Amino acid sequence: MSLMGFEWKKVVTKRANQILLILLAVLVAYSCSRAVRQVEWMDGSGNAVNGHAAAVKLRREKEQWTGVLDQTTLEKALAHLREIYSTTPQDLQQGENNWPLRSRLQGIQDIADLLGLAFADTYDTFEEMVEKLQPEDLSRFYEKRVEALSVQFFEEGNWGYANYTENEKQYIVEQYQSARTPFAVGYQEGWVQVTEQLPSLMKYALILLSFLLAGIFSDEFSWKTDAVYYNTYYGRTKSTIAKLWIGFLAITVIYWLCVGVFSLVVLGSLGTEGAAQTLQSDASYWSTRYNMTFLQYYLLTVGSGYCGFLFVGYLVMWISAKTRSPILAVLIPSLLLLIPMFLHEIYSLFLRKVIGLLPHWLLDIPQAMHYVYLYQVGGQVTSLISIILPLYSCLTLLLVFLCYREYRYKQIA
Repeated sequence: MSLMGFEWKKVVTKRANQILLILLAVLVAYSCSRAVRQVEWMDGSGNAVNGHAAAVKLRREKEQWTGVLDQTTLEKALAHLREIYSTTPQDLQQGENNWPLRSRLQGIQDIADLLGLAFADTYDTFEEMVEKLQPEDLSRFYEKRVEALSVQFFEEGNWGYANYTENEKQYIVEQYQSARTPFAVGYQEGWVQVTEQLPSLMKYALILLSFLLAGIFSDEFSWKTDAVYYNTYYGRTKSTIAKLWIGFLAITVIYWLCVGVFSLVVLGSLGTEGAAQTLQSDASYWSTRYNMTFLQYYLLTVGSGYCGFLFVGYLVMWISAKTRSPILAVLIPSLLLLIPMFLHEIYSLFLRKVIGLLPHWLLDIPQAMHYVYLYQVGGQVTSLISIILPLYSCLTLLLVFLCYREYRYKQIA
């Protein structure tokens, strides 16, 4: 324990690391502010309110529409939309400055968006849909969703979709059909914002954390203590293990502090209502194939993010130990996060499946759920999320062993 304390003291007393911790605190504060201010409420005069005050007003607006999106609710929503559009002056129904209409739609906007997505292929405009859609058509609301998404998946021109096997195509259709219906709808802004903004926070936090982790092994070379430190028996065994534990503690403490503070602030300000609602009840997740609640989605996001932090963190430590320099090691997170963005322009199905296995998806579950990466494992079709979590958990353990072995069996020249 004294050796652990000694290693921890070296990390936290380093001036550069103290600056990094301050930058991480600033990053979390900025991310919290940005996420909370994403929620907006507008009155009939066009005056906008953001943040907690907007969340309170939106929650009140959506209370009457909280419940199950069944035939009765759909018919009631359609009637209410007709009343709104028929009583709003025609000259105000066009353009971005239509404050009265936007204000009146706020409580029912989620259901209106879902109706528009389900019947978009039938009518030219949303106003035409509201006017001509009949109650009997609403009975096909969930059926229309599956039909529209299946057609979109097999549509000519979508990248590589035509190259998927019949088993893979059938898997996608079954995923759409297995969604739990009818959807539960209501206020859910807290969960929407916390899951949408978390990936950005995690990416920037990991880049900052890599500067701290890169010095855990390589600092001994910078301080010219390596000749003694790593040439002793306990320097190659107990001290190396202590450094690995310090890396684990640094990753764990910083990750959960950042994510925990961010989640508490955002959910505390915007509310935790809607945790049990399915993702597809929000228009942004209409086309997702993963059938889970917002709470499950949040837990998947933070769990995979932690796995990504551990993998990239130990990769940084291993490279710094291997090269004896932190310079290359601190570039790794940025390269892992940026390079896949450019590789997506490659229209090769094989290369895209390789890209789907890169570790950056662990830090961006929302995007991972958006793209269609399918793999055959044991004759069964599965998605990339089912693969990358166990894959990088195993690779993280391998990196821990490699870090230990780097100094365990050799003397430093």
